[in-house]
Amino acid sequence: MDWCESIADRRIREAIEAGAFDNLPHHGKPIRIENNPFEDSAEWMAHHLLRVNGFAPPWIEEAKEIDASIARLRADLQHARSRPAHDHREWRRVAEEFRQRATELNCRILTYNLKSPSTHFHMRTLAIELEIAALS
Repeated sequence: MDWCESIADRRIREAIEAGAFDNLPHHGKPIRIENNPFEDSAEWMAHHLLRVNGFAPPWIEEAKEIDASIARLRADLQHARSRPAHDHREWRRVAEEFRQRATELNCRILTYNLKSPSTHFHMRTLAIELEIAALS
């Protein structure tokens, strides 16, 4: 089988070098694949309607919301750390607020992980103390 693969690879490489693929339609654009071979056929219509109308399954929407919340949380912590601190009490208050928000977010992440259809889509929880220590 290796000799067949090497012949195919060589032919493809030669065609690329000769410019055989340069004038293909939609060159440089993503390939639109309408049918997902791994999608459950019973859920195809629901996913199709969601996709056509600009929606996604709930667990994907939730992942987007969690990602946005993580970005806001980190930006808020970075902003608080960039302000000149006159005393450490303010920083301790900000760090404690970050811990509380991050703990709530970790709960949301764990719940999301239970809803996602595969471990491939699982999200990692925040390492709260490491995040704070990085800015201290």
